Amino acid sequence: MAKKDTYLALLRRGIDETTAMQLADSGLKIGDLKKIDQTMLVENYGLKPDIADGVLEIIKAGPQSHGKERFLSKVLAPERKQESKIEEIRFQRERRDVLAELAEQKERLKIAKVESFRAQKLVMNRLGKTVELIVKLEDNLEDETKDDLKVKIRDQLETRGLEAARDHEMLELDGTPQDIVDYRRKHVPTLVMHACPICGEEMDPRQSRDEDRPDEYALMCWDCETSFQPELIINVMARLDGADRITVEEDSRPRNPVPPKPARMDLESVNRLIEADLESTNASADAMTAQVESSALVGGLMDINDWIDQTIAAKGYIQAQEDREDFILRTGAGATKFNKWMKKAGLYFNKQTGRWTRFKDR
Repeated sequence: MAKKDTYLALLRRGIDETTAMQLADSGLKIGDLKKIDQTMLVENYGLKPDIADGVLEIIKAGPQSHGKERFLSKVLAPERKQESKIEEIRFQRERRDVLAELAEQKERLKIAKVESFRAQKLVMNRLGKTVELIVKLEDNLEDETKDDLKVKIRDQLETRGLEAARDHEMLELDGTPQDIVDYRRKHVPTLVMHACPICGEEMDPRQSRDEDRPDEYALMCWDCETSFQPELIINVMARLDGADRITVEEDSRPRNPVPPKPARMDLESVNRLIEADLESTNASADAMTAQVESSALVGGLMDINDWIDQTIAAKGYIQAQEDREDFILRTGAGATKFNKWMKKAGLYFNKQTGRWTRFKDR
């Protein structure tokens, strides 16, 4: 009976079953455990030193509600190693170097993105101007009645079409430049013109505003003298004044759940995150820089003098009918500047053959 009482008393204090059974079988009681020391438990009763220390500490502390957890934490918890000051300083220096390198890679990535965007913007502006010129040429071609002028306009359309195709290919856009021209000529004017509901006359809203109704967007048809509001404006005002308009409540809570603030991480976790970010940023920065350098927008165009030397070395001459298209695509120069660049390079033009050479008698 005494063994069972000792066993249960030890369990209530949080000692594990194996140790409690071993102490109860040896005939020890709670009072005896308070009188002996750690050396006697190790030598006479076969306990390990750390387990003996945990048993004595629990016995001296008395019964507790969390005795078992406390006993296990004392026995199983590893000893904390003291961090070296030198290692901490070394880690801080390495982290500072890593952060500096990471900032440098991010700056490289930002510069590469800016250069890529700048090159695309230049080409896009040039393509827009070329498209506007093609639109004007096509309008003039439809209105022109003389055949000789139509031939000249078609030649200009051909050269401008080559320039638009070059820029369109550089930007890697879908479709063709002619699709942009058709949209600009056929669809855009219909989007801004309004028809009179009485006579059907189309009018430009910039020249047909009704001055007697300044508070409303009203147009005046000068043929039938009818003042009206376009159907588009009526639909827009109905939507703005309607009850189904979207409203924003400034004090409302976020619709999606807000993630909690991340917990603090130790130095090793921070170091791993920094290294992963550095590796990804470095790779993306190198890839972006290589892409910008190899892009046709930045480094793909040849120098005009180099193109002239290369063409003459290959053929011995330059002819507008054969080499104008290649000249536009390779150098990026305008088609109308072809003869000017040939003269500037010191070439001689033969009127009989239509060729440019470096020799006056050929």
